[in-house]
Amino acid sequence: MTLSRQEAIRRLQDIERELAELRRELDHEPAPNDGSQATQAFLDKCGGWQDARTPEELIAEIYAARTASHRGVDLLDRDDG
Repeated sequence: MTLSRQEAIRRLQDIERELAELRRELDHEPAPNDGSQATQAFLDKCGGWQDARTPEELIAEIYAARTASHRGVDLLDRDDG
């Protein structure tokens, strides 16, 4: 698909408008000064976690996914003598 000169100019103008709008929003948005404000700003932009499971179901899934680790056991079982 070949883009005409007019279409390319129109697209660039759309991008320029969008960039200008983003700059205005950033200029008017207060800068977060602590962790809680930064978290809230992130959630406002990206949305929160949504899941149909209850907290208990999520916790059970996390525990069920855990695996045993044997790291460090070799250090305790080593016979240096």
